[in-house]
Formats: sequence, structure tokens, C-alpha cells
Amino acid sequence: MLIIFASRTGNVRRFVNKAAERSVLRLRTCELPNIIPFQKAHLVTYTDPSGTIPPMVVSFLNQNHHKILSVSGSGNRNWGRDFAAAVDRIYQQYGIPINLKFELSGTPGEVQNFIDYINNKPETMETNLQIIKFQTDSCATCATVARALDTYGISYRDVNPFDHPDMATQYRVKSVPTVVVTEGKSEILRMVGYKPEIIEQISHLYGFGGDRQAQTADI
Repeated sequence: MLIIFASRTGNVRRFVNKAAERSVLRLRTCELPNIIPFQKAHLVTYTDPSGTIPPMVVSFLNQNHHKILSVSGSGNRNWGRDFAAAVDRIYQQYGIPINLKFELSGTPGEVQNFIDYINNKPETMETNLQIIKFQTDSCATCATVARALDTYGISYRDVNPFDHPDMATQYRVKSVPTVVVTEGKSEILRMVGYKPEIIEQISHLYGFGGDRQAQTADI
């Protein structure tokens, strides 16, 4: 899953980095104004004076608001009504669901709440899908698979079979990369190696359709 963020003082950047480190699902990050090809993402922003949305975030949302699953924001409670007010204005103007408002760079509890929301976002809850990607750090093809999944904004768990041999045995993994898609307790899809047609099938399971142009642009 991709987290796109805007940071002025570094608080949002620190929050996003903490979330990426703590999440069991792989969270990829991108800081505005830089934008990489993506299908779905969560947004985290700061608030400008008087509770306004930062101009770079407005520019980004005017082009990409339909791809954003949630918005979160940093603020200072000393601002009173303007505390993380950009989040409220983004919801009002673009209809993007609010995940979290957090203080400065976030407490451990706020970071965990942010992660929990993303891990249980509606797309996953409705289908009860789980994706596990078995990989090793030195595997180039594993990185290619990760980029393809990330382009669609698909959440997955990275597992190194050497660190978790019990899981490798449970899921009958003999080589990497292996991607296993389950629904409840049933396996519904498996990919060994990198197969674009399987990535496409996974994207359809998540309701993202078949926009292959964005996928190939990032691989």
C-alpha cells in the first residue's frame, strides 16, 4: 500500500516513517511534490495557517482525489479549531474519508490506529482477502513483484521463508517469489515467480480493474 504525504516541519515525515516501520504489511511512501505512478493510496498532510489545505496538496488532489482511500493530518492542539483542519476541509471538498488526526509526529497509539485503519480498509474487509508475498532481500524478481503490487495499491505481507520456515511449510513454498492469496482459510490464487497475468487477476480481486499502463510504467 502506498502512503503519499506532505511534510513542512518534518512531523508528518516522521509519522509516516514510524508507520512504515511498524506495519506488518509493506507500506511504500512518497513525499509530495514528487508523484510516482499509482492506482490507490492513503494521504497524510499538514495544515497551513488558518486551517487551510497546503497548495501542493490542493494541486495533487485536484488531479488524484478519486484515487485516495483516506486522509490523515498532523496538527497542534494549541491551534484549537484549526487543529489538523486541512483533514476536515479535504473531507468536505473531496469526500475522502478521514482516517486520523494526530498531534505533531504522533504518539505510538496514534501510529497504531493509523496502521490498523489501513490494514482493515473497506476493500480488504469486504472480500476478506489476505496476500502473503514470500521473498528474500537479495531476490531481484521479488522486487519486481513488489513494484507491480504496489502500483495497484494492494496490501500484502512480506515473509522471508528462512526467517519463518513454519509459514513456508504451511503455504507449501519452495521458491521465491511466491505470492499466496487467501480468502478466509481457503487459498484462491498462487503466483510463483513474476507473472503479469496473475498480478492482473489479483488487481481484479481488489476491484482495481486492468489499467496496465500505470503498472508497466513503474516496472
